[in-house]
Amino acid sequence: MFISVYNLFYTSMPVLALGIFEQDVNAKNSIIYPKLYTPGLKNALFNKREFFRSAVHGFVTSCVLFFIPFGAYYNGMDQEGRSMTDQQTFGSVVATILVIVVTMQICLDTSYWTLFNHITIWGSLIFYLLLQYFYNYVLGGDYVGTLAKAMGEPMFYFTSLLTIVILMLPVMAWRFYWVDVAPTLSDKVRFKQRHDAKMASKRIEHDMLRTPSARRSRRSIRSGYAFAHQEGFGRLITSGKIMRPRNPKPGNVSNGRASNFRPDVNKFKMAAPAPSTVEV
Repeated sequence: MFISVYNLFYTSMPVLALGIFEQDVNAKNSIIYPKLYTPGLKNALFNKREFFRSAVHGFVTSCVLFFIPFGAYYNGMDQEGRSMTDQQTFGSVVATILVIVVTMQICLDTSYWTLFNHITIWGSLIFYLLLQYFYNYVLGGDYVGTLAKAMGEPMFYFTSLLTIVILMLPVMAWRFYWVDVAPTLSDKVRFKQRHDAKMASKRIEHDMLRTPSARRSRRSIRSGYAFAHQEGFGRLITSGKIMRPRNPKPGNVSNGRASNFRPDVNKFKMAAPAPSTVEV
């Protein structure tokens, strides 16, 4: 049953989502860097060497998936002293680890995540557990209770973690090494794309943090004039009492500027001398 639905339900949808929605770089950089299409024209990523490398990788993965759980469950017993070396338990453990490893491999190959990628990748793991429960408990399969019994023991999680680390760590180290030492044009453009996106987000965040304070400072400067004078100052401006006269009189010029103050010549009048009353 597992072999029948492995390619149909457990691994096909993530691969289809990867093939449909995956993109190395965005559309803008694809136009700017036309040499990105050169590996596809030369079949640099799909040739005999790549096929042989994938075949060797699959063979090594199969050996690790078999021998590590086999050594962990060899003469193994649960906490109640029951044997766990039966074929059903061993097959359930290997199948579960296989689905997890393949799903993590798809995650490493995915560089452009969409909603459909998340649904198909994480949904495949959930669907595997649901289908195992439905087939064994509802339809009465031959492996009823084996996966639940295996997942109830700490040895299952230790074996799964050890197998996943042994299989995924070399792949991650290999990829990170070549990306750092000899990056391809796609790797360089992806790095530039991430750097530009990070700088754009920082600029937006800086503008969002700076704009409110700048607005508050400008509002305080504009509104400061209203609080710098006493009430009724506007009426003095509109009435023209303090405005400079347009045509000043000739006598009211001081230092080349029209004086705002005119001397009142009638304010201080000179008194005429009184007639002399002295008699000779």
